[in-house]
Amino acid sequence: MIQRGKNNLPSSQLKFMQKIAILITLTMLLASLAGCAGDDNDDNSPVGDWYIAESLLLEINQDGTVARPDETGTWSTEGDYLTINFDDSVTLLYKVEGDWLWIRIEGEEGCIPFAPEMIDEDQWDDRVSEMTPPSICEE
Repeated sequence: MIQRGKNNLPSSQLKFMQKIAILITLTMLLASLAGCAGDDNDDNSPVGDWYIAESLLLEINQDGTVARPDETGTWSTEGDYLTINFDDSVTLLYKVEGDWLWIRIEGEEGCIPFAPEMIDEDQWDDRVSEMTPPSICEE
């Protein structure tokens, strides 16, 4: 005699279907959480070529090296602080917002904006004035 469950299915088939339902539910749950897994993309990374108007002033490389027109050195970050080592070490507050790098020298008012591409001298002031500096520039 075959035992039957509530839905008039054999109990072994009912147990199998319950397992499948649980697996489908777990798969859907895990698939939706997969996008939340660790993201290696650092949105506040200062890596890139940085310009003020038409002048390339900083080249910050992924390998920890930094260059400016007349010298090379190293760089590192810790939280909101960027340390650049040329002949002397200087630690700056920084923020990458949108495509722009904003640097504030502690003790100084305001920030220095750096663009990711060359901008014509005539357009530089207009572009910078259209932007809202990040909160580190107001401290």
